Amino acid sequence: MAGDKTYVDISRAKCEQRDRFIRDDWRISKKLSLGNNVTQVPKTCGILTEREIGITEDNDAVDLVKKIRQQEYTAEEVTVAFCKRAAIAQQLTNCLTEIFFEDAIERARQLDQERASNPSAPWKPLHGLPISLKDSFNVPGLDSTIGMTYFANKPATEYSALPKLLLDLGAVLYCKTNVPQTMMTADSDNNVFGRTLNPSNLKLTAGGSSGGEGSLIAMRGSVLGIGTDIAGSIRIPSICNGIYGARPSSGIVPFDGQQSPEDPGMPGIEVVAGPMATSSRACAFFMKTIMSAQAWRYDTSCLHLRWQGHQSSRKPRIGLVLDDGVYTPFPPVRRTIREAAQKLRDAGLDVVELRLPHVPAAVGITYGMFAVDGCEFVQNLIKEGKEPEVESVTRVNLAAIPKSSLQGYMDLTAGRRKLQAAYHEFWFENELDAIILPGAPQTATRFDEWGPISYTMLWNFLDYPATIIPTGRVRESDVADGDDSALYGEQDLKNYKLYDSPETYKDAPLSVQVVGMKQEDEALAEIVGLVDSILNHS
Repeated sequence: MAGDKTYVDISRAKCEQRDRFIRDDWRISKKLSLGNNVTQVPKTCGILTEREIGITEDNDAVDLVKKIRQQEYTAEEVTVAFCKRAAIAQQLTNCLTEIFFEDAIERARQLDQERASNPSAPWKPLHGLPISLKDSFNVPGLDSTIGMTYFANKPATEYSALPKLLLDLGAVLYCKTNVPQTMMTADSDNNVFGRTLNPSNLKLTAGGSSGGEGSLIAMRGSVLGIGTDIAGSIRIPSICNGIYGARPSSGIVPFDGQQSPEDPGMPGIEVVAGPMATSSRACAFFMKTIMSAQAWRYDTSCLHLRWQGHQSSRKPRIGLVLDDGVYTPFPPVRRTIREAAQKLRDAGLDVVELRLPHVPAAVGITYGMFAVDGCEFVQNLIKEGKEPEVESVTRVNLAAIPKSSLQGYMDLTAGRRKLQAAYHEFWFENELDAIILPGAPQTATRFDEWGPISYTMLWNFLDYPATIIPTGRVRESDVADGDDSALYGEQDLKNYKLYDSPETYKDAPLSVQVVGMKQEDEALAEIVGLVDSILNHS
């Protein structure tokens, strides 16, 4: 930090700097009347042309790549459309951190010129596709504050591995998105950029830690963005915002070179990067592209695992999990998982109801692995930044988390291996191709109230890939019921009582989570596509 500037001074300067990169004619009229659901404002505010509305609303990432190749769109006009829409999304939901629209438009213009001068050259897989990035990814000349004053005004000098690969594949990078202070909570709120809002209901959380991505994509200011996930940080914002999000197996998508709130030598649960998008096929397209691009050339931790292009000729056998035995789902979450299961059965899929084994033990080990150092590293970053904790971080109570001894950590590792073996056996005993379950016991909650992460965290613990599929929204008929519906004790009851009425959660998205086996990401993508087509006629 420079001189005697306070965290408030730093925040004000960073926000003013960011907002200067929004063109004057892309600014929303202050006279515009807004409700709690702002998802339709980009279409009606008068900033986007009809063609730009079509580009941003009528296409997913796969469509855009195809139409640019067919010269139906230029890379430049696609990039301008998404920069404009991202600017609108920022003004409504505070989803962006770093804006580099002008650089992106210039890159897209150069891509168009290169095609015009050499039309017979092979197309790059992502030619002209705008992709947004979570704030933790480094881009030269830009900060990666990850919601912490300590990292402000310390611009990166090199690209993280994944943005470098995306650029080499022809993508256009144009903005970075907001996260929680510390990236350790499910509310994207911090002292640098403030809180990101949920566009479906501005009174509800956008989730975290990839909450800015979730909000931006829900506003269609992006159709493909990149988040990261160590306990649900891709999937929780996908749940909250009603979008698709995939947590890959570790070692498939490059992760190296990111800003992190953890000591660089921290062992334990693997954090992964993955896609967040407006369609399941866009997530599969991203995974296919990365797995076909020799990602290990960019990140030494990546496996030499390629996309095979195989398709199964039989219908999958899917395990149905209605709850995780630790937290009872809210009434609308219970409804949507049962409706999804019935649709799959009606479509002729083999769906077998199961109970997950050892969830409390897995959760306990995971929390222990997250805090081997007693979270001292991240607490020191907060102290050195001379900033207070935001409410969601205060509720985590980092100072109360005990350190682990070396023997304690080895015990955690041994426990993890034992439970991974148990789930391996569970999978084959039940002859599973996938599991479908809620992504969380709750919908998007009010600010700072998101608690349980066991439904997502379990699959990080096991290193199984998992994808969120939107299924609808809370209905008026999703009435709150009695406390006796909470089945699993005091903490479960406390969380369950957050759901007080469908009016509080009006327009909150609903979803299901589909899980596959470790490193079977391609097989899972195929199943997700099938399940999505049945649930959403996509």
